[in-house]
Amino acid sequence: MDWIRNRWHDLTTLGSAGWLAIAAWAALALLVVALVWAHRQLTKNRQLRAEQVRPQVTMFMEPHASDWHVIELVVRNFGQTAAHDIHLDFVDHPTVAAYEDTPFDRPPEIAELDLPSELPFLAPGQEWRTVWDSAISREELGGAIGDRFDGSLTYSDRPRRDSGRRSRGTTFQTAFSLDWTTLQPVQRIELMTTHDLAKREKQKLELLRSLLTYFHYASKETRPDVFRAEIDRMNRAVAETQDRWRTTQLDQTTELDLPWTTNGVSGRHSARMG
Repeated sequence: MDWIRNRWHDLTTLGSAGWLAIAAWAALALLVVALVWAHRQLTKNRQLRAEQVRPQVTMFMEPHASDWHVIELVVRNFGQTAAHDIHLDFVDHPTVAAYEDTPFDRPPEIAELDLPSELPFLAPGQEWRTVWDSAISREELGGAIGDRFDGSLTYSDRPRRDSGRRSRGTTFQTAFSLDWTTLQPVQRIELMTTHDLAKREKQKLELLRSLLTYFHYASKETRPDVFRAEIDRMNRAVAETQDRWRTTQLDQTTELDLPWTTNGVSGRHSARMG
């Protein structure tokens, strides 16, 4: 209690010079606190702005726009600035069934998907994509082929120097996971296993495999006359297919499609009866 009384006595007996000194120190302390708070806010805003304008590159998979079972692999820059020197790193490299050199009576071999190890540049909103595989084919292979592939993308906001050394730009890394079990086509295949549409899609895929196999071997021909004969044979096959398709379409035309035909025939019969 004596100490408190003594301090209170010192304050009450403090002169104007003392109060001015206390006010100056309080103002200085308040200024330091304000500067520290302003510095933290500026740093936070600068980091937030840099995060908003930096390149944002990731890899994902999505169905083809026209063929729902064909899955494409996409690398896209969602950021507001360009991405340079984009490296693709995989824990397990994506795989695909190799159909070209596999006999039809044997299951296809599993091979690594041919991908570039680096993309030099992606502008804001720009993407790189390639066809990966068919969900129907992978469903047929079952557990023989992997369905999840993890990896990461490493890229920079500035290009490398001419000497090949890394520039002073900031390097970023984005992790990704490619999982076939999360795609809608896989669920659609399970629902349409015995459906006619699924069988038709499977036959279309087999036809595509046959064409790819034919092109794989026919393109190795070096003799011009043989090459021309192969081209003519393919053109004849295309013409025959077109004629067959037109005939099928004409056979499927009903009276509802051509109502005037029925009316015209009925009119002629009526005129003859009259």
